[in-house]
Amino acid sequence: MFVTERRKSANHIYLEVLETRSGLSGKEKRDLKRYRSGYEGERDYDAVLEEVGHNRLYVFRDVWLGIRESKVQLDTLIVADDRLIVNEIKNYSGSYSYEDGVWKVRGHQISEDPVSQVSIAVNKLLKLRYDTGVHFEVQKEIVFVNPYMIFDHTDYKNPELFVMRNRLKQYFRSLHNNTSGHSAKGLAEEVARRIIKPPHPVSVNESAKVRFGVNCHKCSSFDIMIKRFCSECQACGCVEPFERLIVRAAIEFSVLFPGEKMTRRKIHEFLGGAINCQSVQRRLSRYFVKEGDGKQSHYLVPEHDLKKVLIEGGYDSSYEHDQDFISTNKDRVPESGVSHLRIKIVYPKVAYHVYECK
Repeated sequence: MFVTERRKSANHIYLEVLETRSGLSGKEKRDLKRYRSGYEGERDYDAVLEEVGHNRLYVFRDVWLGIRESKVQLDTLIVADDRLIVNEIKNYSGSYSYEDGVWKVRGHQISEDPVSQVSIAVNKLLKLRYDTGVHFEVQKEIVFVNPYMIFDHTDYKNPELFVMRNRLKQYFRSLHNNTSGHSAKGLAEEVARRIIKPPHPVSVNESAKVRFGVNCHKCSSFDIMIKRFCSECQACGCVEPFERLIVRAAIEFSVLFPGEKMTRRKIHEFLGGAINCQSVQRRLSRYFVKEGDGKQSHYLVPEHDLKKVLIEGGYDSSYEHDQDFISTNKDRVPESGVSHLRIKIVYPKVAYHVYECK
């Protein structure tokens, strides 16, 4: 069972939003391409795992753990009765080789070393044995999800460390040989207690010239016609209800200006004054958390996933025509494969639930 969600990193989200309202530098474009490739690979991994099944295991996705004075980021951590299984996920494509501790792509050495990365993660996780008094082994694999990767590792003494796409289903099925009972639940709780927020701040481009105004959700064009209850893109024809438009703008503002307090006036200005203040006020009050009163009031945006924010707010606009957002409240599907018994583990502004596997 999935304990945590797969999320885009804060820098990934920032660059995607910045791309729609400002030009990206060459480095930013390369970084965004890398973030997108990595996230796509992680989603592919999740899709295969979902197909094979994971209800008998506790699966933590995309988490940071604080263990003593150190911090460790894990693409996927799978918990069973007597072991933690670390999966480092790579979406490489092309011809790679690994020889004498050196990684090469098309014969040229690269700086990234997945073997070193996963080994460091394992060493940090082993400290949990001493902190918890629970005995467990730590297993590690590097998962290459891209079917177009060619990999030569013939000299490596532990080839089982590498899981290629063509045997990914077989690998996931082998994980079901592990049992997940009371011990696994307790170990999963120990992991959950150590989840922390990503420690690195977003690399904000202070010199970026952010364009204000209403833009298109689909193609990012600013050639927009404002109608009575919605906007219509003159470039691609996309129609967006004001309700979704305002929520999207609020999220984008919070991403681009993380140090600023979000107010009705600022979102009104961010939209170029195209939407009246009363409409902005109603949507902010419905979908976000208000702090303070009067002139000191502002809104908090704890979630940057537009669809999730809309679902939590009960979005169901009669002016919505995009199938991705129609009746989003129907997406409130209860998690399958778990019993009603659960332990709620609370962190500052973050809560995780560890259910008991069936």
